Amino acid sequence: MRLLTTNIKPVRLDGFKLHTVRLNEWSTTDVAMMLFYSGMAVAYLGSMNPWFMWPLADKFAILSAVLLVSSYGVSNMHVSLRTNQMDYLLPTTAYFILTFYQIFIRGQNVNAYIVNIFYVITFCCLFMTRREHVKHFCDLMAKGMGGFLAVSMFFFLLYLAGFPLPSRDADFMNIYSFANYYFFLIDTRTFFEIIPRFHSVFLEPGHMGTMTALLLFTQIGRWRRWYNLSLLLATIISFSLAAYGLLVAIIFLGLWIQGKHILKQTLFSVAVIATIIAGSFVYNNGDNLLHDLIILRIEIDDGELAGDNRVTDSFKADYESLLQSSDVLVGRDRNNEEFGNSGYRVFIYDYGLIGLLFVCLFYLAALHTPHNMRAVVAVFIVGGMNFVVRGYPLWFANFLPLYYLARCTQVHMTESSSKLKTE
Repeated sequence: MRLLTTNIKPVRLDGFKLHTVRLNEWSTTDVAMMLFYSGMAVAYLGSMNPWFMWPLADKFAILSAVLLVSSYGVSNMHVSLRTNQMDYLLPTTAYFILTFYQIFIRGQNVNAYIVNIFYVITFCCLFMTRREHVKHFCDLMAKGMGGFLAVSMFFFLLYLAGFPLPSRDADFMNIYSFANYYFFLIDTRTFFEIIPRFHSVFLEPGHMGTMTALLLFTQIGRWRRWYNLSLLLATIISFSLAAYGLLVAIIFLGLWIQGKHILKQTLFSVAVIATIIAGSFVYNNGDNLLHDLIILRIEIDDGELAGDNRVTDSFKADYESLLQSSDVLVGRDRNNEEFGNSGYRVFIYDYGLIGLLFVCLFYLAALHTPHNMRAVVAVFIVGGMNFVVRGYPLWFANFLPLYYLARCTQVHMTESSSKLKTE
């Protein structure tokens, strides 16, 4: 009897210990993932400059790095955030060289070097993270952003309908001036427009439209879900030519990546786009936002795209002068940093052809993978288009979706295919 009691107690005690360990493991995993997703979200949103993160400026990288490093510290042996491979070293090194070159060549102060260390840590943590966790974060960001933009668009519609909404004046770096309605911003330059372009809490319609288009790129095969429809609608009412161009490219490249019924779906997509374009000429005799802000800007005027307004005429002249000088290798200081200049020409002017080479090497190191060459080709096409228009290849919100498609497409497409079969 004593033997029986003795045998039973250890079993009960062991069972209690096992339950306690499992509870502790679950709790540690939960905390680690919360820290990881929070760090990624800070890096993602910080690069987009929503109004509620303006006080942080570029210091958001410090918070992001601290959260991500903490997630790895908390996870320890209980949850595997880190990949077992060492292929994160090459893209991290390429990023380090590129960013420190940019700081050095422009003669920035020591604070820039210090803050950049935290940017390097953030990107390093991304490259170290297992693919499934990157995928889960992109899905979470698509759902969260889709939900937030749905609320933002609702209040924007109330504003258009004339409902009185609370607001305050807001200014960003003495460059942008807004009426801040908390869930969305209205650029003061558009006060007298009947329907201003929508850009939610972000600086420009093009910034938001590019972000939503790239998020949709991570959701190939799942665009019918409510949060992706919200992202699509936000992209459309941004009336951003750059976002529209990316969206059209993403539609066709997405079909190519999936490789299923591509001819049928391509013809359908072409028919829809052609119908929309034709409708813009007919509706209200062509006096509508789509026709004025998009269609007219893709016309060719004297051999140039009518909507090519990424730089001013004075900057074009300076850029042409740069190309004819030895400064084209390392760039040149801009004596007159006019508002509105952006795109690949601004990047080359600032950092030269050497800077452009470092960008290419970084993207090759970070995005090249043998898992799905179609995805890699599509990523470089979309990334190239975005660079030509924006000239910000290191914005986390612009880079993460491309990294996801190149590195995690195999995981994503496998899950998407299985879900499509069951739905």
